[in-house]
Amino acid sequence: MTGLGSTSSSVGPGATSSDVAAGSFIPSGMHPAGAIRLQLDRVSSIEGVRDVTLSVHGGEIVGLGGLVGAGRTELARALFGLAPASGRITVDGTVRQISSPADAIAAGLAYVPEDRRKHGVIGELRNGTNLSLASLPRLARLGGWLDRRAEREAGERFIKELDVRPPLLSAATRTLSGGNQQKVALGRWLMTNPSVLILDEPTQGVDVGSKSEIHALMGDLASEGVAIVMISSELPEILGMSDRIAVMQAGRLAGTLGRHAATPDSVLSLALG
Repeated sequence: MTGLGSTSSSVGPGATSSDVAAGSFIPSGMHPAGAIRLQLDRVSSIEGVRDVTLSVHGGEIVGLGGLVGAGRTELARALFGLAPASGRITVDGTVRQISSPADAIAAGLAYVPEDRRKHGVIGELRNGTNLSLASLPRLARLGGWLDRRAEREAGERFIKELDVRPPLLSAATRTLSGGNQQKVALGRWLMTNPSVLILDEPTQGVDVGSKSEIHALMGDLASEGVAIVMISSELPEILGMSDRIAVMQAGRLAGTLGRHAATPDSVLSLALG
């Protein structure tokens, strides 16, 4: 993974004047799409997702658009084993049975949820512990004991690459700003080295600087071949960051728009049904 802020900022066709004034990172052009890393075939869930078929390529950012309650978060939860689901989920060419987050992690999926304070980080824990929570099996020695040195080295790497401030593994995560807490939440899942990264409202409630850094990180990860699914309620973010936009309506996939076909009107038309 490349370091945060290593990608130069530019303004894409989805940006608004306020984005430009705020210095928000919007990648220019589309990311070259690689092989399909995530394939969904008629995925449904008990939380209202219905017959979703969608593919996401390596190096691609697919934005999930739609109104509140359209089923975007519910789809993410189904993919990550947080809600019982049916249909077929294929990751890197292998059909996966995902009935728990452990199954999802083993399949190469990572999920940064919308509410970081409830589900993204545990505020009372140290940054180092929050970063390593999803990677404990990989960091364990023979016999199941946690390799504290490996945990510290991995934590220091992500603290540096994500530019978490203050850069202290020992600091309680609750003492950090919202933007830095979100970086720790992202770091936890990047430490698992995922094939597919699902981001639910990744820049919600963060400062302008952290928002730009998170956008830059997403561009870097896409350039390295990660398949990214991004849920966002901010239309400029969906339009500016996405290579394709999959719009959901009432639990179903209403349609998919390429970058150059996506406009506020076309997205809203699909979202409203």
